[in-house]
Amino acid sequence: MVILARRATLIVYKPLKKSLNLEYNDEKSLMLAIITLKGYASLWYEHLKKNQAREGKAKIRMWSKLKKNMDKRFLPFSYKQDLYL
Repeated sequence: MVILARRATLIVYKPLKKSLNLEYNDEKSLMLAIITLKGYASLWYEHLKKNQAREGKAKIRMWSKLKKNMDKRFLPFSYKQDLYL
């Protein structure tokens, strides 16, 4: 079930990532990305926020930081390598 949820999230995440990078500044992109998270991605984000608060880490305030975390979680390890093949 987690694998299917990740795939569904990845299908939504790729176009979102591209559009947010082009159209908005970093802070607006972050707010828009959070609003558009659905299902497993939304649960993952809430869990990420709770963990960061518990560990005393700073809140995510920029799209680039959220994008980095989402890339780690939702993109396959070989994703960047596959792009260059």
